[in-house]
Amino acid sequence: MIQRRKDESFALSQLSGAFFFIAFAALLWLIIKLSANYTVTEPLCVNFNNPPSELIITDGAESQTLNVTLSANGFDLLNYYFKRISKRKVDISLEEVPLHKESEGTYSVGSYYVKERIANLLKMESQEVSLNENKLFLNMQKLDSKRVKLSANIDITYDKQYNRHGKIQIEPDSITLYGPENIIKDIDVIYTDKVSLKNVNSSIDIEVPIHFENLLNSDTKTANIKIEVEKYTEAVVNVPVKNNSKLNLRLFPDKVKVKYIVSLTDYSIINENHFNIIIDSADINSDNNLIPIYLIDYPNNTKITSIEPKQLEYIIIEEDEN
Repeated sequence: MIQRRKDESFALSQLSGAFFFIAFAALLWLIIKLSANYTVTEPLCVNFNNPPSELIITDGAESQTLNVTLSANGFDLLNYYFKRISKRKVDISLEEVPLHKESEGTYSVGSYYVKERIANLLKMESQEVSLNENKLFLNMQKLDSKRVKLSANIDITYDKQYNRHGKIQIEPDSITLYGPENIIKDIDVIYTDKVSLKNVNSSIDIEVPIHFENLLNSDTKTANIKIEVEKYTEAVVNVPVKNNSKLNLRLFPDKVKVKYIVSLTDYSIINENHFNIIIDSADINSDNNLIPIYLIDYPNNTKITSIEPKQLEYIIIEEDEN
């Protein structure tokens, strides 16, 4: 019994040794094969993007499939074959390579720059990549231009007792917009990407991309948005009501209470003289002794919350003819 177990153990040991030798030989053969140089021609997609602001790629020329010849050892070629088909593409920014005008509506990119990008993608040397074409051609259309206002597309809510102080600042406040003439002729303002900010309690200073619809472009891609945010408090002033009519009226009361919200910074510099409240004699009605009031001016760094009363009693005082 013991002898049989020894024989079985010896047989397993021999079998394991044989498998190890076969695996080692197969690995050695694979390394030798991958170390050899090969030349293959394979398809690869080239995507052109970021054309100059005044140009647009037309006729679907932004994506081209090229036959690329790769001359390299097997290890380097694995970088191509291990990529999924959807990943076998290279992006070339036309902002980074020279663009040559061949004729009206036709431009070209030298294949050298394309080879460089393909070599970087596949982790190869540029001399290991070759293309049949000396140039790659692009159909491109010249765009019209127009100066338009830039505005912030921002949705903002403030924390309790906080609010914006002053206007939203955007830099630049206008840009040169490029696009087909029939599209840009009706555009007077363009917006940033939408920004949503919640429960804000400190000043904002952010860089935001500018939103371009299809076929539109600009040299300016981003905008700086600044919003000064301060803590606010409620204040009250009693404002005299002005009678701008030719009638001699006595008002009851002759002042109204205005409640408003103001930043702590501006609290001490706001008083009743900064508010202008009037009545209009056109509102006088013999059947009614009440007249409405109108707030026609107030500081733009305040937010009115209430005015009391909204109507005043009045009597007309007859002037003594003598």
